[in-house]
Amino acid sequence: MTNLSLLLLQNGLPDLPVALIEPHRNRGAIWRIKFSYEIDQPLSMSAEQASSLATDLHRIGADELAGEIDDAVRSAARYNAM
Repeated sequence: MTNLSLLLLQNGLPDLPVALIEPHRNRGAIWRIKFSYEIDQPLSMSAEQASSLATDLHRIGADELAGEIDDAVRSAARYNAM
């Protein structure tokens, strides 16, 4: 079974408390999911990768973090459709 630290590392994220997870549009007008940290620089990933990460987080019982990612992915899809 994968633990949270390993899952985050495999997805290029630090094992730090996340201050905010939100959709953002990059310079290429592509909607991505941004992870902001209080003590580190924000990082982003594609909405597809974030959705896959959320699925894996649900599997290990990290439902709160997974739910925040799911919400951001849904918002990004909604914004992209506008």
